[in-house]
Amino acid sequence: MRERGPVPMTDRMFDHGRNYHECALRCLELRGAGQTFLFPPALVLLAFVVEIYLKALLTIEGKADKDLHGHDHGNLYGRLSADMQARVAARYEERHHQTLSEDLPGYADLFVKHRYAYELEGAHETDISGVAQLASSLYETLTELQPNLVRAGLVHDRIITPNQGIPIVAGPD
Repeated sequence: MRERGPVPMTDRMFDHGRNYHECALRCLELRGAGQTFLFPPALVLLAFVVEIYLKALLTIEGKADKDLHGHDHGNLYGRLSADMQARVAARYEERHHQTLSEDLPGYADLFVKHRYAYELEGAHETDISGVAQLASSLYETLTELQPNLVRAGLVHDRIITPNQGIPIVAGPD
């Protein structure tokens, strides 16, 4: 029997984020008659995934000893090194064909704002595809830095597909 040591924090963070990422993808599936897409939960989950992946990148950069609390994507992203920011921004632009520095302010407080969406007044539009592309960009950056994190299979394949945040019709359960 092989004895295993403790799981590194980055791995635990990544797995935690990946699990929520999978849940977000499931919210965007239509399964069976009478089912609907669950956009609000998908958006909240994707926003949470972005937060967790940003915190994992900060941990990789050795910034885990600093205060990693809070949900503001802009603040977390701003604490990454310039090189790491450039990596994420390039991947986001490649995936979403938009500029992260222009889009990130609109994503910064999504988790806080939309987890209690019933409290919101008036119309609130969010580019769920952009948030999903950011989550996938962060996922790809993490797995590029630490390939051992990849768990091949359907979830991985769905996370790295070019189209993100778009509902799909799933096969029968």
